[in-house]
Amino acid sequence: MDGAYIRRWREDVTARLDRLLPGFEVRFGYPPSRHTIGGPAGKGELASVTSTRLPGDLLVWYGQVREVTLPDIGNGYFIHDPGLVACREVTSIRGRFDADVVVFASDGGGALFAVEAVTGSPVYRLPAGEMVAGVYRSDDPRFDVVAGNLTGFLDRLRDAVEVFAATGAAGDL
Repeated sequence: MDGAYIRRWREDVTARLDRLLPGFEVRFGYPPSRHTIGGPAGKGELASVTSTRLPGDLLVWYGQVREVTLPDIGNGYFIHDPGLVACREVTSIRGRFDADVVVFASDGGGALFAVEAVTGSPVYRLPAGEMVAGVYRSDDPRFDVVAGNLTGFLDRLRDAVEVFAATGAAGDL
């Protein structure tokens, strides 16, 4: 992942939101919430995650985008700011998959998204499950790999915004 990819991603998602939000209330019957794609994380925020074994791509991402808030896309999608990532409750997953992870995102339906620590591959969806002492456990079939890496996850999120803007139906992530 590099800065050019992140700039294109930001432009693509912003363009889709710019098409969706002006007519949102008429189309859906309620006003849209605030959607944001934040600027770069501050040096202090980046320092707060240095001890979390943050994958390189996620560190590059935070160097350009602090957080993403898309509350009206489906049930909502949120890429957490570095401070929230540093305070994470889940540090490893067990069940269908076993790995040390960094939780970096969530949706409004209760699922978390985690990337494998250090390597950054793959990205997992963690539906509601048992969490004890930092370990998430689940045999739920929705506990699955959703992307091969952070770029794949971001591509799928961009596509979910596009599907929602075009059809009003939530794209699956």
